[in-house]
Amino acid sequence: MTTLLRIDASARFEGSSSRRLADHFQARWTAAHPGARVIVRDLARRPVPHIDGPTIAAFYGAPVGVEPPAGVALSDALIAELRAADHLLVSSPLYNQSLPSVLKAWIDHVVREGHTFVTRDRRPVGLLGVMSASLVIARGGVTSARVDDFETPYLRAILGFIGITRVEVITVEATAHDEATRAQGFAAAQAQVDRLLG
Repeated sequence: MTTLLRIDASARFEGSSSRRLADHFQARWTAAHPGARVIVRDLARRPVPHIDGPTIAAFYGAPVGVEPPAGVALSDALIAELRAADHLLVSSPLYNQSLPSVLKAWIDHVVREGHTFVTRDRRPVGLLGVMSASLVIARGGVTSARVDDFETPYLRAILGFIGITRVEVITVEATAHDEATRAQGFAAAQAQVDRLLG
């Protein structure tokens, strides 16, 4: 069964352009994959706690007879969701030129040695090369203006680190502009999704 894992990171539930476009993407994706399974992890409704010292220590080997911290079980569950998916959909706004902290917290739990990457000859090798991903990024500015976006290149890089190199980026622009400009920006992003999913 084909599986889509959708990760939502916007703190806004109403009026979120990234969520709205992700809804459109999910509808088109499920139409193209009848019988597919969709897993939705909403990081704003159910935030993933930031990684802590005991969890990091346990990642590198908990002492024998010591109960691993709860963060390890959570990491295991999040990684299992990711590994079960054929396609990853991440919807996120651009916050202060970067990604929301809830999305970074999720990343810190799923980028884990021995699970999503290994080290060979002192170099990291990603283990999720069979997957593909789509990034839906919403930002208030437009490409023609100077917009510093550190989120998109970071997400491309960290997904590539765990082996996901087939990444499509769909950007919803001008979300902080007037209504007509916002509508134009959303329509352009929606058309990109339609072209991508046929």
